[in-house]
Amino acid sequence: MRLKLATGNLSKTEDFVEMAQLAIQAGYPAEGKAIIDKGFDAKALGVGAEADRHKRLRDLASNKLAESKAGIDARAVASGTDGNDLVQLGYAYVTLGQADKGISLIEQAIAKGGLKRPDDAKLRLGLALLQAGKKAKASQTLRGVQGQDGSADIGKLWALQGGA
Repeated sequence: MRLKLATGNLSKTEDFVEMAQLAIQAGYPAEGKAIIDKGFDAKALGVGAEADRHKRLRDLASNKLAESKAGIDARAVASGTDGNDLVQLGYAYVTLGQADKGISLIEQAIAKGGLKRPDDAKLRLGLALLQAGKKAKASQTLRGVQGQDGSADIGKLWALQGGA
């Protein structure tokens, strides 16, 4: 869905709602809020019979975002040494606009090894690098995703999308 949003191919109301809800549930309220804002800008959200529901979703995202900003540094201390937690936390920093801090945490997690989903971690790192404007390194990272679950294809598509 992130790729669809980045390429301008996310247009259905239910897609914006689902993607925003998934982002919030995954612990990325900043990303959820950005998705909702794009949905409102595209007039896919905030209109019609579900307009009040969309506004409540926007309010929820705003509240979760405020909570996340207030507690992210505490989460960083609590995450300790688990690489999986570091990937999650690193990408949360990326969605909050602190890409360099997030990139560092994701790189630490990958270097530690023992990740449940190492290819997802590489995808997150590649997306973070794209967001930080580091296209060459992003391309190398995204093209290096080797998963057999479709993640390698997604990595290559993101590399193309990023112009890398």
